Amino acid sequence: MEQNYEVSIKRLEEITTLLEDGKLSIDESLKLFSEATLIIGECTKYLDSAEQKISSLIKGE
Repeated sequence: MEQNYEVSIKRLEEITTLLEDGKLSIDESLKLFSEATLIIGECTKYLDSAEQKISSLIKGE
């Protein structure tokens, strides 16, 4: 993950605020939505990896 998880979550919060504000054009909204989708995918992969590591630690591997 290029950015750390916390930075990614902060960016998602910023995007959400901008989209909820309703002042963006459709094109700007679509670009931000696309960016958010990519960030969510990265965060999901990060969390899946963390879950696997925790499972391994619990099992003693």
